[in-house]
Amino acid sequence: MDINTAKEVIACLPQGKTPFSYYKDRYAAFILSQVIGEYCMISELKQSAYSGLLNKPVIKEIVAKSGDGRLHHDQLEMLCLQAAEPFLLTLDHWGHGDREWDQVSRKGHNLVLQLNFSNKHDALFKKLVNPDENHSFKSFGHPVMKKGERSLFRETLAWARIDFDFKSNEALIEELQTDWLRVARRLLKQVDSGRTKFYFTGINTTPEKLKSYLECLLITYGKIWDEAMLTAAIQFIYQELGIDKIYLHTPETGAAIKKIKYTQPPKSLYSSLPKKFCFSQTKKAPEFLCQSRAFRKLEKTLGGSQWNILNLAMH
Repeated sequence: MDINTAKEVIACLPQGKTPFSYYKDRYAAFILSQVIGEYCMISELKQSAYSGLLNKPVIKEIVAKSGDGRLHHDQLEMLCLQAAEPFLLTLDHWGHGDREWDQVSRKGHNLVLQLNFSNKHDALFKKLVNPDENHSFKSFGHPVMKKGERSLFRETLAWARIDFDFKSNEALIEELQTDWLRVARRLLKQVDSGRTKFYFTGINTTPEKLKSYLECLLITYGKIWDEAMLTAAIQFIYQELGIDKIYLHTPETGAAIKKIKYTQPPKSLYSSLPKKFCFSQTKKAPEFLCQSRAFRKLEKTLGGSQWNILNLAMH
């Protein structure tokens, strides 16, 4: 998209705190709550593309207690009362005019939805890690929140880059990524191997305190960050942008179109994760990409393309 469109969307949305909470498998409740309307017969859901969501523990318990054979929207809303990990969402834009550097599917900019830690995490981080201003849990060359950009600052756990087109009613999730947990896993290996000096990491603590932080971090966020990020992205696209046809790259097509030549992103983010979320696969590319001559030429060179798609309008 062009930079003006990105800035206009950001300007139209809340600029302060946007709370977002997540518990394991919350995505199942969210997706079902969007597609069933007021209620839906459970027997119908079992025959639908969303049948796998009924097997998630949080949903299975509701289904087991259903006396009328229906799954009700209100029942799914009640799940929000469960203990959940708090986050704050913020919006930014991304793009430097170099498609290969930006790793975008078409020339232009992306919206960036940032999944930021809560004050609960940041207090623990400061206490146990005692970081410098330029600590290496985050990469300043990536679209994370930076101090001074807004009155409220939080460290960024992960982000989703999004391209969209209102005319075609389509959005493409370009990327899901976390630098924070990748660095944390690497540091934990260093601590466990007996290293006591951590060069270029911007931390001022003991190995014992660092290990305590890293273990707590990975236990709390390691198994939910990708689900939380994708849920937040889908919720934002559907509820804030009003777009119900959502694409997500597949590993091979995404790498080719975004010209990722070296380190590939985790394959699971673009294969097993969308499958969990009931994305189906299609060879039909987003219409707004097909309008680009450069994309059509690349797709022809590739011999076609493959995409993950979730259409929330198809109830």
